[in-house]
Amino acid sequence: MELTERKFRHWCRLVESHTGIAVSDCWADFARRRMVEHQSSSRQPEDSGESLQALVDRLLIKETRFFRHPPSFNYVARVLSGDSDAAESDSQPEPPSGFSLWSVGCASGEEPYSLAMLSEQLCQAGKLSSPFRLLATDLSRSALDIARRGEYLRSRLRHLNAMQQGWFESASDKFLRVRATLKKRVVFAQHNLLDPLPGKTFDVIFCQNLLVYVAPTRRKMLLEKLAGALKPAGRLILAPGEFFGTPPKVLIRDRCDPAVLAYRRSPNPARGH
Repeated sequence: MELTERKFRHWCRLVESHTGIAVSDCWADFARRRMVEHQSSSRQPEDSGESLQALVDRLLIKETRFFRHPPSFNYVARVLSGDSDAAESDSQPEPPSGFSLWSVGCASGEEPYSLAMLSEQLCQAGKLSSPFRLLATDLSRSALDIARRGEYLRSRLRHLNAMQQGWFESASDKFLRVRATLKKRVVFAQHNLLDPLPGKTFDVIFCQNLLVYVAPTRRKMLLEKLAGALKPAGRLILAPGEFFGTPPKVLIRDRCDPAVLAYRRSPNPARGH
């Protein structure tokens, strides 16, 4: 079925206005193919909320894996365990009782479950003495369904070490399932970053490979929103190369590891850089 240029541009504008996702030239061909699929299969009115949600689900690239970009996870481990080397100019104390993490754009769940495994490992090693809560959000309903189910192909877990694989149990010949003891640590919810934030503050916000889909004019605005959801001295971890330019004043770049793009929230906005 042919997709007219007019309809392509209309759907691009509609998606960006509702989600912040901008269809750039580098993935326009992919977006066109997905829009053709959507046009062929959708039975909802084109501009209805259900039709738009289905289109967004098709457009979102849900490429992820457990412990993707290890340096970022190593950084989180240092921050949560109170390692002073994780701070640029002052030491970071051990998180208070009930420390909290937010996985933004969690896709099919590999990222938040990785963060949960990491946090549990720190607790068991005595480096953390408190329980934790982990919120995981995404725009895609279909991705969240997979995340809540917590079942993954065995072949996608082969790179995990023995301790990490211990958090899974057999679901079938081809699939492993996240154990209930770990699954209960993660709360999954659908959330659009253009909407109001969850109303809580976090010690760590992990937001990787999401801003690359957002229009450049919106990226700093979203960083300001995320910074507002951090506790004082809380950390925001992005993917390397995901943001260029001057961050919001309240965010201080942490340069402890050149392979990691991380910011610390300062209680004094004038100190940010």
